[in-house]
Parts: sequence; structure tokens; C-alpha cells
Amino acid sequence: MKLFEKHKKRVEKVKDFTAKNKVFAIMMVVAVVFLLVNFVFTSDKNPQEEHDTAIISENADVTEEPAAVTQTQRETWRFYFIDLIVLGAGGGFCLIMILRQRKKTKEELK
Repeated sequence: MKLFEKHKKRVEKVKDFTAKNKVFAIMMVVAVVFLLVNFVFTSDKNPQEEHDTAIISENADVTEEPAAVTQTQRETWRFYFIDLIVLGAGGGFCLIMILRQRKKTKEELK
């Protein structure tokens, strides 16, 4: 029974938090929907694998060492526009929460 009481307290805390922070709750719902849609509509096969199989089929008569890594096979880091949006939204949310906490602390000190 103690476990259920803790769960109820946690549920109440979450409900209180979402009631106070409507913007945060809406952002989380939008993010979850975006991730689900992205997951559903992406193919199961990795695009890098498709590219590698095309290279292998074109160069089937040429033998290469498997340990040799070409430029096309290297993993590279790319910065997409959505990364900027995610970083901006996360940073903005953190900034708002920090400013709220600072204001609350100042009011408590007075």
C-alpha cells in the first residue's frame, strides 16, 4: 500500500507541475508527437547502409580491404537546423526556470 501512496503523490506533483507550466506541457506534447511521427514515417533501413550497398554493387569486381575506411564510410557530425531549434528551446526553458527560481529566492529573502 505504501507504494501506491508514493505513486499517488508523484502523480499529484506531476499534475501540479503541468497545471502551473502550461507552455512546458504543450512543448512536451508537441515533441512527443514529432518524435512519434518521425519514427513511424522513417524507413527501417539505415540510409548509410543503402549508400554502402550501392557502392559495393557498383564496385563488385574490385576487391578492397575490409579494414580500409574511405571518406564515404566515415561517420561525420552534421549540424541540422532542428538541432538549433532544440538547443534554443531547451536553453530558453532553462533560462526561464532559472529566472523564476532567482525571483522566488529574492522574494523569500525579503
